[in-house]
Amino acid sequence: MATERNSNAVLARSQPAQRPPPVEEILYDPVVNSVRFYIVRYASSTNGETTWVDEGAVASSPQALAKYQAWRKHTTADLSQFYVLLGEAQAHRVTVTNTVDSVGYPENFTYINENIYSDEVPRPCTPLFHCGCTDGCVSKCPCVQEVCYDGDGRVCVPPSVPLMECGPKCRCGPECIARVVQRGIQLSFEIRRFALKGWGVMTKHKVARGTFIAEYVGEVISFEEAERRGLEDTAVGLTYLFDLDMACTSTEAADFSVDAKTHGNVSHFFNHSCHPNMEIRPVYIDHRDPRLHRLAFFSTRDIAAAEELTFDYSPNARSLADEAHNVKFACHCASKKCRSFIYF
Repeated sequence: MATERNSNAVLARSQPAQRPPPVEEILYDPVVNSVRFYIVRYASSTNGETTWVDEGAVASSPQALAKYQAWRKHTTADLSQFYVLLGEAQAHRVTVTNTVDSVGYPENFTYINENIYSDEVPRPCTPLFHCGCTDGCVSKCPCVQEVCYDGDGRVCVPPSVPLMECGPKCRCGPECIARVVQRGIQLSFEIRRFALKGWGVMTKHKVARGTFIAEYVGEVISFEEAERRGLEDTAVGLTYLFDLDMACTSTEAADFSVDAKTHGNVSHFFNHSCHPNMEIRPVYIDHRDPRLHRLAFFSTRDIAAAEELTFDYSPNARSLADEAHNVKFACHCASKKCRSFIYF
């Protein structure tokens, strides 16, 4: 008489082996500690998630493998460390391409998904009030001065209006019309290496005007520290400082700044253009401290798939050009409205 253990073994042998799910796309084959992995996206994956697998998992998807191998021949750099950075931050919507040089990843850079605050910066406090709206906050919500987004989540107020969103204590729910930036990145991107511009970012989708692209995140630092870093970085044209100056007049300096030089997300790689397709907007989510608003990129026009995402590094270029002490660097945006120089 067969034991239960032996019966289970016979049953297992009689059933066909389960095939791994089909691979829709292979993104890269990083080598970590001398072991080769494949970063893949399955056809059944949701929200663009990627998975690290071994060679056996891709062998059953010959078409995806052949397509990847054809692309891989043109890659000139080892991007393994770059994908490790992205993987540690679970940045599943980002891929990397370099066919122009041997640079594999940005040195001294950590990929993060939200701001980190230096010791000298106060932590913003969650407001005591919160809404109890049941209509999706489409009217008379106490959290927002006016509705900032339309029904598709696209910004619908002029740049002079700060964006107000409902906070973590509000009872309106995650689908509230006043929750856009806090939901995080919803698009997929390709970080691509350019011959003259270094790293840049392409969108993989068509993007409608007014769409949230990404939050600008980094280290939140004091005015004094920003001044010190700014002097060092501007001299070599590498500044990643954004002042949190929404509430400041033209003669006032911001108390705090965001520096994305060594800590940042995909927005760290956005390039300059004299005719950009994005703008940066101040946004308040979990507090209303005017000194510590967050920063978010939104599209200023419809953007085609595979188009580079850019913003203007020097929106006050005309006045900056008139000041002899400002540093300038050659611009390679190649737009019809190119000013030839980027001013800092």
